Amino acid sequence: MDHLLSLTTTLLAATTTTKKSSSSATFLIFIVIVVGALYFLFLRPNQQKAKKARQDNSSIAVGDRVVTIGGIVGRIEELQNDRVVLLTGNASADADVDEQPTRLVMLRTAIARKMVDPTPMPEVDDDEDDDEHDHVESDDASDTGKAEGETGA
Repeated sequence: MDHLLSLTTTLLAATTTTKKSSSSATFLIFIVIVVGALYFLFLRPNQQKAKKARQDNSSIAVGDRVVTIGGIVGRIEELQNDRVVLLTGNASADADVDEQPTRLVMLRTAIARKMVDPTPMPEVDDDEDDDEHDHVESDDASDTGKAEGETGA
């Protein structure tokens, strides 16, 4: 009888311990899943964005048009170790003699991005487009004339 009682007590203790360990294991798995989700949703994209910004910043060269983090647009005139000399303002040959471009010395990390030169649009035959465009304008003008006549009457 004592053996049966001790066996029952041992089995009861084993099942109780199993329930506690399974619930703690479930909780541990839940915590691992939440931490993994947070990493892939928030930390990893920020790390990739920072890596791309560092690569873009290291690829700038003299003559590139850039935008700073403050929104200043200019052309890089000179590169030193961690400094950039930026030429802003009207630096074209058509500029007035009195107007001089501004030279700014900035940290290299102040460059937000390179400006991409816009690609030219493909040329379209102007004769066909003008005829269609004139026809549409005449239809719009007649519609507005009718609408104005109706409201005035």
